[in-house]
Amino acid sequence: MEITFYVLADLDPGKRLSTACRIIEKAFQQKHSIFVLAASRAEAEQLDEMLWTFRADSFVPHHLVGEGPTPPPPVRIGWAGIPPEANDLLVNLGAGFPPQPNRFRRIVEIVGGDEPMREAARQHWRQYKQQGYAVTSHNL
Repeated sequence: MEITFYVLADLDPGKRLSTACRIIEKAFQQKHSIFVLAASRAEAEQLDEMLWTFRADSFVPHHLVGEGPTPPPPVRIGWAGIPPEANDLLVNLGAGFPPQPNRFRRIVEIVGGDEPMREAARQHWRQYKQQGYAVTSHNL
């Protein structure tokens, strides 16, 4: 399993979501099934809107959990838990440590925002390491 932290120099929460959009788009192009765990319903809805508009020439089929067609598109966004069938790529935007991280092939954590968000990311890093996962980071 691969766990990657993308650390943003900019504290603007909008930068965090725009970075998530770029990562999601790239993973979609690589044929991954992506679940995004947002910190709140409001953040999930904001990301949902951004994925439609962040680049004029981009199309990333997605929907919020509980909405949209069956079967679901390759990108799903939720905030209150992770569906049991999600097991490929997790983009964790939430403050909580993801349950059962070993069920995913890859986990991405995007670190930006205020100090409490950064501290939550530090705790996630420690938890992944304590559980024996290899963790890498990239400063953006």
